[in-house]
Amino acid sequence: MDRAERCRWSDLPPEILSMIGKRLHTRMDALRFRSVCSSFRSSIPPPRRDAPRFPLRIPCSWSDHSVFLHDSTVCILETPEKASGSGVPSPPRSRWLVKLQEWSLGDVQLLSLFSQRRITYLPPNFPKVIDSLEFRIVEICREFRIEYGTSGIVPGIRKVVVSPDCVWTGLDELEVYSVENEGRLGYWKYGDENWTYLDDQNGCSYDDIIVYEGKVCVVDQSGMVSLIDSSFRTLQKFSPPIYTGGGGHSNCKYLVVSGGDLYVVDREIDETFGFRVYRLDRRCGKWVDVGSLGDMAFFLGKHCSYAISVHELGGCNANCIYFMENTALPYSRDKVNVFSLEDRSVKPLDFLPFLVST
Repeated sequence: MDRAERCRWSDLPPEILSMIGKRLHTRMDALRFRSVCSSFRSSIPPPRRDAPRFPLRIPCSWSDHSVFLHDSTVCILETPEKASGSGVPSPPRSRWLVKLQEWSLGDVQLLSLFSQRRITYLPPNFPKVIDSLEFRIVEICREFRIEYGTSGIVPGIRKVVVSPDCVWTGLDELEVYSVENEGRLGYWKYGDENWTYLDDQNGCSYDDIIVYEGKVCVVDQSGMVSLIDSSFRTLQKFSPPIYTGGGGHSNCKYLVVSGGDLYVVDREIDETFGFRVYRLDRRCGKWVDVGSLGDMAFFLGKHCSYAISVHELGGCNANCIYFMENTALPYSRDKVNVFSLEDRSVKPLDFLPFLVST
């Protein structure tokens, strides 16, 4: 097609722009979309004013104290290029892997990637003000936690997810799913007075929970993944188990989405420490033992796990798994290790609160 015949983005029909805009799930993406030009801005409404809806007070059967649902966002922050008028090449853009928590509209705090510890010391080249119209912000994943008002994480909760998690949905549509430390599944819908718990007749204990392709998935100790029914009464089998015998049941399993595929990372805590990674082959309906992550790195957190390409962030090593040692204190100093799938070695990392790539 000749350049003169190409349609400019601003000349796209309003219905096409509206379809694109309504597929943006985060408030940040919606704001950046509306800032492109007047036609983009008029194609979708501004994000809901209650979009920064957290912390949200929720009922708690474990304590007499008030508890709140908190959220934070793991994202890549790309600083803008600085123009140089002296003929000297401008410095390259910096990319930071950060975790941001928005307490109120425009009030953002920086948290450590592997804990809820606030970052108080910033490197000299880190931006003092993060302007969403100036910086490129790419959301990697969202993290949810249940905390007391001032006393930190509520004990007994292993993982929390929210669905649907979209800037266009209201609080009345909010649904919260949890896995407790003993492996029990919990559910709370906005407006309910109490949590509902799934009575599993098979007596399964669940390790992790994640939202995959819009569905809430859980993995049990055998490595079988199930979908939670919308009525929260039954589980639908989504994958076969990884282990059919007695092995693997004492290990801890994490769910990770990478490149559109679902992975189970099995942390071996028996005689030898390490990880095994399995990818779900949905065409064949079986798990594939993965020997290499390619150019990807997996980050296993207590409240969220995610994958990042080293092409997006050069500060991390490919084919590695980053994880934090278990600690009884949620705000203690991060002790991060790196496990290499290539030689199955584990090395401590003198970990900054965030990773940087230039």
